Amino acid sequence: MTLGPMRSALLLAAMLAAWQPSKARAGEEDTQFWLNAIATGQIGEGTTLTIDATQRWRGDEEVGNDQQTIRVMVEQQVADNTRLGGGIMLFDTAGLTEIRTHQQATVIVGRIEARTRLEQRFFDGADRMELRLRQRFTYNQPIANNWRASAGVEWLGIMQSRRADEGRSTEQWRFQTNLIHRAAPNLEVGAIYWLVVFPRGPRPDRVSHIPQATLIYRF
Repeated sequence: MTLGPMRSALLLAAMLAAWQPSKARAGEEDTQFWLNAIATGQIGEGTTLTIDATQRWRGDEEVGNDQQTIRVMVEQQVADNTRLGGGIMLFDTAGLTEIRTHQQATVIVGRIEARTRLEQRFFDGADRMELRLRQRFTYNQPIANNWRASAGVEWLGIMQSRRADEGRSTEQWRFQTNLIHRAAPNLEVGAIYWLVVFPRGPRPDRVSHIPQATLIYRF
């Protein structure tokens, strides 16, 4: 990638981070900013350990307070194009806690990656455990020496709500794009953008714009 396109990409990421959509004032849209830190590496033959943490600045009454997360995940390569794994995640939102466990399968065919994840979510004060199914498809594209990009879509569906009087539903759709640069042999930095749509039945969908910065260390 030449200097000109690289500057354009960085400028676009900065504009996304600073942008506040006009509809946000009407309460149907919001803009957040997330900072992600990830450490990942091999701990055995075909076994990968990943630890990640995020600081999520949300700043919207309907979405909720700022949030901090930490997750530990282990994956095992079971075939040339297939990984199986699982993990546990802790969320803290203004003193309220969610503990989340998950199991997942990832299949890669060429540059397309398909991931299926089942989550068990435990909330303070909830009627019961929430069960959520997630299906994601991502296209990965190398674009220059030490640069890569991807785009994808993910569906998140509630199989069992944390509220006893609610049934199954589509919770959200996520449309994602990112640009990652390998800055050193073990270090990558990136800019990510998510457009998240929350269906709300007869009411207008709620939309979140989430630019993110990420730091990835490979050990």
